[in-house]
Amino acid sequence: MGTLYLLSEGSMARKDGSRIVVEKDGEIVNRIPIRVIDSVVLQKNAQITTQAIFDLLDKHVPIFYLDGTWEIMGWMGGKSQTGTRLLLQVDCFRDREWQSAMAREVVAEKIRNQQRILRQYAHTRKEDELQRAAEELEKLWKKAGGVTDIQQMRGMEGMASRVYFQAFPKLLNQETWSWKGRSQHPAKDPVNAMLNYGYAFLAREVRMALVMVGLDERIGFFHANNGRKDSLTFDLIELFRQTVIDRFVLDLVNRKSFKPQDFEMTKQGCRLREECRPLWCARYEEYMAKPYREYDEQNSRQMLQHRVRKFADHLTEYGKVQKG
Repeated sequence: MGTLYLLSEGSMARKDGSRIVVEKDGEIVNRIPIRVIDSVVLQKNAQITTQAIFDLLDKHVPIFYLDGTWEIMGWMGGKSQTGTRLLLQVDCFRDREWQSAMAREVVAEKIRNQQRILRQYAHTRKEDELQRAAEELEKLWKKAGGVTDIQQMRGMEGMASRVYFQAFPKLLNQETWSWKGRSQHPAKDPVNAMLNYGYAFLAREVRMALVMVGLDERIGFFHANNGRKDSLTFDLIELFRQTVIDRFVLDLVNRKSFKPQDFEMTKQGCRLREECRPLWCARYEEYMAKPYREYDEQNSRQMLQHRVRKFADHLTEYGKVQKG
């Protein structure tokens, strides 16, 4: 199944033998074997019983708690970290040369992914502006390969994102969807709201993958380690923003899965209406389960988890070299 979502008011999950029973306003809507659940996501208006929590934790299934904007407030469960892996992670990220090499790889790959999306749409839509933006990103990508200072890399990442999002309207049906630039907190329009939702879901996917390989998300190499609790998560998110979430959001808007009327303006910005959230989750899970030829017939979730495992293996190889 993948992920069990408990997002709407009146939703409740309880344990019944080897299954999780999901109810809505007292009526049973689903019975799911615990063995097929990879993670559970819930908001404050939904409930889950203590017995269900204990059984999920026993099976190493992480449980994520979201706030009203779908940002992760906290999580529990998953595989526990080992002291050896934690010390290895700390040693790696104290190594300035290693830190710089990893940051450069992430920035270069993010720019390349942005470029690929613009080129794909430039080809299908015959848009010169998209082609020009892709060429500008090509120049930034080449420069990124020679940068060693992390602060300069952050500046280059910012420049590339500005080029990418300035061209973003050309990826949309502008008669239907408004776009006045990237807006995060709060989102000022439906497309930005969908990007924000998508990146929040992506953060959960990366966190889950990190839990599976026993890495500590607090210790990163690119984003600041100044007390934030999720530096490594946001380091690795950069590898997947375009290939996973931007592609998903563009698919939603261009296939008309949602329309602007499905969103509302609130004090917290533009948000998807509550009655439309189950459709979002359903479309997201369908998308994440779809295999792609470019991922060697893996789906997006498998590709992401495989990439995080490769990152963890890279840390292990670093440790072997240091000991040798």
